[in-house]
Amino acid sequence: MSNGPQTITFSGKLIIGLTGNIASGKSAVMRLAAEQGALTIDADKIVHELMDHDPELQAALAVAFGSEVRREDGRINRRALGQIVFNDPAALYDLEAMIHPAVRMVVADRINSSEATVVMVEAIKLLEGDLAKACHQIWVTRCQRQRQLQRLMICRGLDAESAAARIKAQPRQEEKVAQADVVIDTNGLMTETEAQFALAWSRLPAMHTLRPTTLLIGDTAVAQRAKPRTSGPQGLKEMIAAAKKPSPVREWPEALQVRRGKPSDIPSILLTIQKVTNGAVTMKRADLLMSFSERSYFIGQIGADVLVVMGWSIDAQVARIDQIFVLPGAEARVTATAVLLEIEKSANAHIGEMVAAFLPEEGAEDLPDLFRNEGYFAAEKELLPDVWQKAVEESQPPDTTLLIKVLREERLNKS
Repeated sequence: MSNGPQTITFSGKLIIGLTGNIASGKSAVMRLAAEQGALTIDADKIVHELMDHDPELQAALAVAFGSEVRREDGRINRRALGQIVFNDPAALYDLEAMIHPAVRMVVADRINSSEATVVMVEAIKLLEGDLAKACHQIWVTRCQRQRQLQRLMICRGLDAESAAARIKAQPRQEEKVAQADVVIDTNGLMTETEAQFALAWSRLPAMHTLRPTTLLIGDTAVAQRAKPRTSGPQGLKEMIAAAKKPSPVREWPEALQVRRGKPSDIPSILLTIQKVTNGAVTMKRADLLMSFSERSYFIGQIGADVLVVMGWSIDAQVARIDQIFVLPGAEARVTATAVLLEIEKSANAHIGEMVAAFLPEEGAEDLPDLFRNEGYFAAEKELLPDVWQKAVEESQPPDTTLLIKVLREERLNKS
């Protein structure tokens, strides 16, 4: 039986709502906010988590919209569901009434369980729903259509026709810009986006001036039922225990430096990639610059020599290291260890639960040992909790081997 609408009040938190059309630079702004210590939440990806990992919600959707919307493995076929609801306004209303309370409940849980005082919530339909009412500011990203096309083709691998179709399906950017407190124009170089972000960030209101905000959850019976569920077999706990290493006394070279890569580092990054792969991996400057909107890069160097480059990102509490370039030699190995520790530190700051490292199958033979010495281990994806498993499946590049490191074992205790 429903308990009726429920509201949750947030105090001591500065909540920013982020929206914008497809490929308009929202990921870059989310990454910049995360680097400032903000908790970043992608509401649209929570919808995918719910449809993929909650059996009760999956069953409810199958009853409401027909068994054909549910795959054999239980997951919701979003394409089949979309064909139903996008041609029937009443069906779309029913779907949103089932999904939105669950999404808002997950958003509220993540905000309340985080120590971060600044929260950025991204949602493509932020302005159409109740999430916007819980935000102190609304930020909107925008860029020219040609820039959107380039990003969709380079970063997501779409052909020109498919990219154009996705852009055409979006509402006009001006409608969102008109409701914004802050507009970030991402047409130019990444340094220009960073400058706009820095200015907006510097103008955020002081914490003591903030009013508490309230988020309407909706039907609590539906929301509670629809919270994502995960699984964590006991065998995985045993593997974690076996992989744990005692913390050694570190002796770093005096000239060692680990830092976040910037667009100005692109020539050095490209040179390191070329050296590590003996020219097998070639990347244009424009491609790498575009990649900065999808992930962060850590550079490890001794003196002026860049020995290590690792590209990583974090989403749904799972960090992914999907680009790993380490030059041969003892100094590079020590430098790579320092880079790994910095990534782990950043993942912890972002409430990361696990780090997934995708090691290239072709490359340095001692690379797996380097990761294992830092507590990483091989695990079958099927052993992972559902949310982790989905994150790995969505992001693992071809011809790579998965090693993981668990940062928060409490996720397994919820299984």
